[in-house]
Amino acid sequence: MRRILEDVWQIDLRVVTREFTLVGVNPALDAFADMADHIKAGAEHQAREHGRTLATRHS
Repeated sequence: MRRILEDVWQIDLRVVTREFTLVGVNPALDAFADMADHIKAGAEHQAREHGRTLATRHS
């Protein structure tokens, strides 16, 4: 899918990933709640920044 979007349709695709998505679901990961919040905030920031970049580039 990524190759089609980038190579064929020439979409500027950025994939933002994050770890510890099961914190709050899996009790064994509860000790990592603060780290998971920090990682989530960073991923959200990356997604917003890329969205802004795309919006200004295509407006």
